[in-house]
Amino acid sequence: MERLTPTITVGMPVYKGTKYIEEALKCLQEQTFRDFEVTISVDGNDLATAEKCRPFLDDNRFRMVVHQQRLDWFGNLNWLLKQPLGEFFCYRQHDDTTTADFFERLVRTAREKPDAAAVYADCKWMGGRTGMDTSPSIEGETLHRLRQHIEQKEPVAVRGLLRRDAVRQAGLIRPDEYRGLSEIFVWLAKLLRWGSFIRIPETLYYRLDHEENYHKQWFDWPEERKRGSWTTLYTGLLEAVMPACRTAEERFFFHQFILDRIAVIRPNQSYHYLADTPDAGGALMIECLERLASEGNMHLLELPAILQSNDYGQSLRAEIETLTAKNSKLEADLAAFRREQMSPRQKIGRFFGIR
Repeated sequence: MERLTPTITVGMPVYKGTKYIEEALKCLQEQTFRDFEVTISVDGNDLATAEKCRPFLDDNRFRMVVHQQRLDWFGNLNWLLKQPLGEFFCYRQHDDTTTADFFERLVRTAREKPDAAAVYADCKWMGGRTGMDTSPSIEGETLHRLRQHIEQKEPVAVRGLLRRDAVRQAGLIRPDEYRGLSEIFVWLAKLLRWGSFIRIPETLYYRLDHEENYHKQWFDWPEERKRGSWTTLYTGLLEAVMPACRTAEERFFFHQFILDRIAVIRPNQSYHYLADTPDAGGALMIECLERLASEGNMHLLELPAILQSNDYGQSLRAEIETLTAKNSKLEADLAAFRREQMSPRQKIGRFFGIR
């Protein structure tokens, strides 16, 4: 029976990509693993970019859709995710390239690791920036995987092959008013609920550094906007992690852990906003809770019973009063014991084991 879709579905969202997209598409054509299809999703009626892509449509593995309205990167990617997918999905950015055997190497590893939600390789920067983007494999039990991901906060896995079943389980990218700055990390956490992330420790992927890179656009944002976008990582990670928790204790741990990751600065970790004083950290924590409430997701914040009451202070005072009354009764009983004994010092000494 003929398969309806190829092994790999490549989704390439693009907007104003005339400078780079031809090289990216040519790289795909040169892959040694040839069982794939490419959907070029042109955003915002960008006819100039569409014209650059048109010659590649002679290859029957390539098709193109031009959207009349501006979807932005997350809306465009979400449109691609809603389409029929092959066994694996590849989110390919329009200015990135790979080695010719990229698909071949990743498919082989994915077949060897059927529990892998994502298989990816090391990324080398080209153009104005040098260096590598790497991220260790994330394996183990589900909550252990999620904890590793929250600590690392690395996006490298999204540039590999993503297993279709994991993608369907994760759902779509969350939209927000900050152009989804933190949402790729949330989406990766949802992928990790399905399975592990497996790294191929070789340079097979190349990222191009240039002035139009999306990840640079937030550098000049006002501090208030950076801080606001950072709170969406808190709410998104809660949304991703809480369904994997089995007990109230696990949920409470991850709430505290995620809040710590957002508001407490630690060495060798990346941040979109630095809360560099205790006051700033506390204010950020409060903003995170306010963001959670504004999204209508306070049900994700499951606190221990002792913290759930609005009258927590009153309950604590009542408990102290109860303990004080019990202590007074013990003192009274001891005083009566002393009066009733002919040798109270000796009796009390024996009672407490003092010789």
